[in-house]
Amino acid sequence: MYRLFMISFRVFFLLIPALPALAEHGFEGQILRVVVNDNSPPFSQRQADGTLTGFNVDFALEICKFLHAICKIETRPLKSAIDSIVTGQFDMGFSNLLWSSERERRLLLSVPYWRSSTSLIGRRGMPDLDLAEAIHNHHIAVLRGSRQFEVLSTFEGSLTSLVLVDTYAELWQCLRDNCADLGIMATLNALHFLLTEDGEAFETIGNPLTENGLGGSIHIGFPRNRSDLKNAVDIAIIHLRDDGTYQSINRRYFSFDIY
Repeated sequence: MYRLFMISFRVFFLLIPALPALAEHGFEGQILRVVVNDNSPPFSQRQADGTLTGFNVDFALEICKFLHAICKIETRPLKSAIDSIVTGQFDMGFSNLLWSSERERRLLLSVPYWRSSTSLIGRRGMPDLDLAEAIHNHHIAVLRGSRQFEVLSTFEGSLTSLVLVDTYAELWQCLRDNCADLGIMATLNALHFLLTEDGEAFETIGNPLTENGLGGSIHIGFPRNRSDLKNAVDIAIIHLRDDGTYQSINRRYFSFDIY
């Protein structure tokens, strides 16, 4: 399925010049309800004054600007965000959705807008582990509703090994409080934590993981009945890459291209 998805994406990209300018019109003045993950730096986070910032926040605002629409952005924990997109409470979700056949069944997914891998993190000095060893010998903190949870829950013994949390703030606190030996998360979220003062006692355990659905393309999610908006956003993503807007946002939060 993933292979077919990427073939369709390449065909779509080739057809972009021939598509009508519906992305720039058609949504003018409309309020689009957008959800981002609650407390998921550097993609979305609240500053001390309450301002919502992050890569996904800035990119959502630029997409709405391209559509001549108005973004109304709210935050939800990952699982709640996905469920709220499915039910149509939100028009689109910037929830760092790794592609999976299950997600494609429940949602419409945009063309890719960045790529991800997964990392295990633990206290400095821990030996490298593969996932099977980690599951069998350690407690692992993981976000509810995440692709990492979906993959780890297929391992024998995972029900007693996984410590479920709703946000990365909870996951990192769990590691600091020793309620889990390891955390598993998107590598870019892991790197953010490791560069903070709270993350100084931790490091990545082993290499980033990409097999079994733990790495790949990241997509914006839409309710199944919003193909009009999905098609317009697909055009917007390509346009914002072509005119350098995407790269400008990228540089605010990362020292390398995450696309």
